[in-house]
Amino acid sequence: MSPIEGFTRSEALALTATTSNRLQYLEKKKLVIPQRVGKSRRPTVIYSWEQILEIRAIKHLRQEISLQAVRNIVGFLNDSGFDDRLRDKQLVVIDDEVFWIRQDWQDFSEKMPSAVKVSGRSGKGVGQYVLLVIPTLTEIVDEIWEVARKSEVIDFESFKQRAKVQSSNSIPAETA
Repeated sequence: MSPIEGFTRSEALALTATTSNRLQYLEKKKLVIPQRVGKSRRPTVIYSWEQILEIRAIKHLRQEISLQAVRNIVGFLNDSGFDDRLRDKQLVVIDDEVFWIRQDWQDFSEKMPSAVKVSGRSGKGVGQYVLLVIPTLTEIVDEIWEVARKSEVIDFESFKQRAKVQSSNSIPAETA
């Protein structure tokens, strides 16, 4: 029997810190569609590494905007011929508008714009400099690796084989 190439539903729940209902909703709305293995009434549901990142990215976006807005962004990207993945997009939310910052410029990191949050839901984060609603891909990857290390559901040795991207933080010697 070959090893599973992705992550089971229970592993996905642990790695993404989301609920079963949210995973079902994301699939129903065709935002994240897992693979099903087996032809029984209850096939094994498998999420790819990329889907784990996407679910986590959506979770971060949901702290600032509605799921309807997330669906609208994905729809716009898809309809416009862009890659509709959110996990590697740099998005800025101002009021109820969302801006995608495309990194096409050579000197973008030196001339990165900044914004100050002056108002927000329940005053959260007011006065802080804000650019990204969604963390960088590296931060999302690091979060997932940290959850996998601490999880009682995830077999960390198996996770290391299946995760397609290494954490940017060095893996401690005892877990490497």
